[in-house]
Amino acid sequence: MYKGKPLFIEFPVNASDDSTAIAKRLVKIAERYMLFTAQEKLLDVSADEGKVTFKAVNGYQVIKKAIL
Repeated sequence: MYKGKPLFIEFPVNASDDSTAIAKRLVKIAERYMLFTAQEKLLDVSADEGKVTFKAVNGYQVIKKAIL
């Protein structure tokens, strides 16, 4: 959530994609989305072998719910 607002990131998945391709696409879209919606960095998003990690950038951020 950003200032009490939910944060949604939508991304396409193709039938031929493996987990690594999906994770890379998600990171790219998440970084672009955050660039356009906020003046500051909201989250650190990274991918490693199909695993996506979201990290808060300050101690006040709390991720209460994540749905895939």
